[in-house]
Amino acid sequence: MEPNTAIAISLEDMIFEGRNKAYGAYVLRKIYHQHLSQALLYAIGFFVLLFSAPVIANLLAGKKNSIQQSTGCTITMTRVVLPPVKEVTPEKASEPAAAKATAPTVKNTTPKVVDNQTPVVDDIPTQEDLQKANSGLTTSQGDGETEIGNPLPGEGTGGGNSTGSGEPTAAATQIFISAEHMPEFEGGMKKLMAYLGKNIRYPKAAQAQGVEGTVVLSFVVSVTGEINDVQVLKGLGYGTEEEAVRVVEKMPRWKPGSQNGRAVPVRMTLPIRLKLK
Repeated sequence: MEPNTAIAISLEDMIFEGRNKAYGAYVLRKIYHQHLSQALLYAIGFFVLLFSAPVIANLLAGKKNSIQQSTGCTITMTRVVLPPVKEVTPEKASEPAAAKATAPTVKNTTPKVVDNQTPVVDDIPTQEDLQKANSGLTTSQGDGETEIGNPLPGEGTGGGNSTGSGEPTAAATQIFISAEHMPEFEGGMKKLMAYLGKNIRYPKAAQAQGVEGTVVLSFVVSVTGEINDVQVLKGLGYGTEEEAVRVVEKMPRWKPGSQNGRAVPVRMTLPIRLKLK
């Protein structure tokens, strides 16, 4: 006896038995499950992409922002120790080689009033004595000759005139390196660092070359607190010192420095460190 063989017959084979299977309907019914699976996979992929698109966009935007922020700058302040100010002593006038003859003098001083009970008696010279000798603090005989020399010119200039309007003297326009009370930025050092960090823009040329370092500026705080005479003591090139000078010149007024209770101009030194993040 021949063994039984199970022949798997699908529903499509039973329906199209004895019919034309090449017409198209038979093939469509055979691959229907395959099309259904593909459509399901496409739908799942579309919904996954739809819900993950915002997350991917946020990730890309955060990466872009981090790249843009990497071109910022970090500003740090360093203390600069200035050399001590040298005191200039005026040169003494040269003494004459030979001692000149002295004229006779007569003691002629203003009487002083003292607190104790003991009277102090001075010999008051007569008019005849004053005509024969010069007036002085003590009485001396001298050698009988009198010589009057030309006075030395003063080292300063008068600050007033006959009309009562004074001209500024050299001391009034002197720029101090160190004063009793140094100038101060309104709000202190923290406000100054915040101002510089907000206003300084890192030059593109310096960013492209990766330039980092310290720019040192010098400027004068006037008696009214304004910023004058900004100078570059140390630069890095690529537009860094120009940018630092621009921001310092636009600074608001400082509290001016003072010496002996009087406002005076003071020269300050400001180091600014530029660093790429």
